[in-house]
Amino acid sequence: MRERTRRSAVIAATMALMAATACASNPRPGTYTRLIITGSEIRDAGYRSAYEALTHHRELIIFEDRIGFRGGNDSSNLFGRQTQDYYVPMLVVDGDFNLNDAVTTLRRIPAEEIVSIRLYHQSMVPVRYRRPGAEGGVIEVNTR
Repeated sequence: MRERTRRSAVIAATMALMAATACASNPRPGTYTRLIITGSEIRDAGYRSAYEALTHHRELIIFEDRIGFRGGNDSSNLFGRQTQDYYVPMLVVDGDFNLNDAVTTLRRIPAEEIVSIRLYHQSMVPVRYRRPGAEGGVIEVNTR
């Protein structure tokens, strides 16, 4: 009887471990934890604006006047040089679509006001943000 109980416990522990491993490697739809930057993380790192926080994020490339997700398609231009295409996301601040220059808007959002910044790649864009222009993803900024 004791051995049967012990064997059941080992089987239950193994099943729990397998389930935890499966959940860790395949996150549920709607979970984007690695693509969320909290306001406290931004302030702890010493960034002064949303723009500064995003320039140091591993998922993004920010030029002087453009912002884009890494990982576009490689293509060659007319002169045979390889160029990298980037997915250009749409900016949403407090639920409102930003129709202005995204970089300028991000520079104007002080770190003290940021609650969180969430990055949605193309396949992760929630239904509420799906509209023309959001095919390249969405950067959602929530402020106080």
